Amino acid sequence: MANQKELREEYEEEKSYSKSKVFLFLIFIPAVFLILAAYIVLTLLGVNVNDKVSGITHAIPFVSSEQSQKNENIQESNEEIQKQVDSLQKKLSTKEKQIAAYEKTITTKDRQMDELKIEMRDMEEKADDEAEKQKNNQLAKKDVIATYENMSPKNAALIFAELKEDKAVAMLKQFKASTRTAILEKMDPKVAARYTTLLTDQIEE
Repeated sequence: MANQKELREEYEEEKSYSKSKVFLFLIFIPAVFLILAAYIVLTLLGVNVNDKVSGITHAIPFVSSEQSQKNENIQESNEEIQKQVDSLQKKLSTKEKQIAAYEKTITTKDRQMDELKIEMRDMEEKADDEAEKQKNNQLAKKDVIATYENMSPKNAALIFAELKEDKAVAMLKQFKASTRTAILEKMDPKVAARYTTLLTDQIEE
């Protein structure tokens, strides 16, 4: 009994294996070769096999629905990515405008600073020139005063008589009291009195 059962099982296994071999060698492999040959021939003839296959799969309800869903998901994903790209581009554009505004402000400030530096340098040069001028004037006045002080009072009085009143008084103020008195004594009494009054008024001020 056991041997018969084992023989039957071996027979069934061989029969099933034989059917698989028949299907593999007589149906599946030839079908694959036919499909490949057809694909190659159609491709050589210029037929876009991929588009044809895609059209066929779209015609199949289940495959078409699944493919459509995938396409919709891809489209939605692309749209979302595009929105993010647009948003980033807008932010980038805004930042670029802000940077351009900052650069313009900095350029304006730099120009103003340069103008202030030039103005300050000009003021310093003018101040130096003015100081040098005043120094030279002071030296010139000292030279003039020294000249008059070394001059005889009589000659000095004659020269003062020809000067303008305000200049004569201004110079007399610079002389030593003894020199001033000696010059006034040699002047016309009326002129000397006038100069003395003016000198006194300026001293009181």
